[in-house]
Amino acid sequence: MEFGKDQDNESNIDQDYSNQRKKIVNIYNNIKRELIFEYFTGIYRFQLIDGELRTPNWKLKALGIVIVSIYTAAFIWFIIPDPSDCMTGLHVFLNNIDDFPCIVVLIQYIASMITCNFLMNSKNIRSITLLGEVDTILQVEKIEDFYKKIESKLNKYLILLILTHFIHGVLDVFSSDDIVWEMTILPLYLNQKIVVLIFCSYVIMLNSRLRLINSYLREFIQEQDKRSVPVFTVRGTKTKNEKTLNYIGRPSIRNTKIRDLATTYDIMGEICFMVNEIFNFQIFISLVTTFTFIVITIWTSLNVYRKPDYQSSQLINVLIWCMNMICNVAAMSFACERLLVLRNETRILVNKIIMNYNLPKTVRVQAKAFMELVEAWPLRIYVYDMFSIDITLMLKFISVATTYLIVLIQISHFI
Repeated sequence: MEFGKDQDNESNIDQDYSNQRKKIVNIYNNIKRELIFEYFTGIYRFQLIDGELRTPNWKLKALGIVIVSIYTAAFIWFIIPDPSDCMTGLHVFLNNIDDFPCIVVLIQYIASMITCNFLMNSKNIRSITLLGEVDTILQVEKIEDFYKKIESKLNKYLILLILTHFIHGVLDVFSSDDIVWEMTILPLYLNQKIVVLIFCSYVIMLNSRLRLINSYLREFIQEQDKRSVPVFTVRGTKTKNEKTLNYIGRPSIRNTKIRDLATTYDIMGEICFMVNEIFNFQIFISLVTTFTFIVITIWTSLNVYRKPDYQSSQLINVLIWCMNMICNVAAMSFACERLLVLRNETRILVNKIIMNYNLPKTVRVQAKAFMELVEAWPLRIYVYDMFSIDITLMLKFISVATTYLIVLIQISHFI
């Protein structure tokens, strides 16, 4: 079978990168609003100067140290018990056990400032730069409103996060006896949620590029099916409303577009690895905080329920806090699970090209190399290589929480 020549079959990798700076600015604008919230808390991943990402200067780093130091001093001032209170060590421990998750989140906040401002600048900048290279190869400028759709999605998540945190803060302030303390820790938990949102934003941007690769592969496979299987119909066929860009074009010996897509996937695998390194500690602390908060919440709820002056508002407040912490884990799990689903879809589409023996040998060889890259880069986020962030993580949390609920109920009868 012979295929006609196509002028668009040549590789895009060696083309001019003059518009890549514009793409980097567009990618930066996608997460600009989330980064602004981090700026107010003293965390500076990078700064955009004349369309170029650069490491934060010493003034920003010094400002970050000052902001974190002031907040840490205020936090310690409120958490230290009053010396005039005559309480034993056990009573102090029991009274401060509810503050343990806050201390863990404070450690995460300090560590985030240190890692983002001093240690992970190059990797943060490199990840955005590689995304710009991916967009150049994928020709996203030909996709209508590609960046606007991503920005709109991330803005909706940000608005939802702020709205839920504001409602939770109002309910918490009105139901708490120590309003000053509640006002102190609310920004701390907001910062943790913003870190989770930025991590999910990185994953969502990877999802959008991988979805675009799948659409290119799917369009190519459908075109080959139309050519190899003629279909005769009497009724009129429905026309497609959305036209997908025919990125690969006609299969021929000169066509190297599948190799370009494989190169793009390889870059995305490198980005995913760097994102894992950047957010490793933050993800770990978020999981530790959620776990400790669930255990302490269960323990506190049992004690509150057994008190004679039991108030339902206290349990409602504790339940809201617990649901907020679980939502952090749920957001990370669903974002990473979607990336794994798209990766499996890529593997299936590439396998269909490999199994199509009507295609030229060079095209199938490129698809086989693509398949090797798909197997080499599973696009899976791990927490220090201990466990994977996916939908099963939620099931594990539910199982562990149920187990500890049973154990704490039995222990509470002896205290």
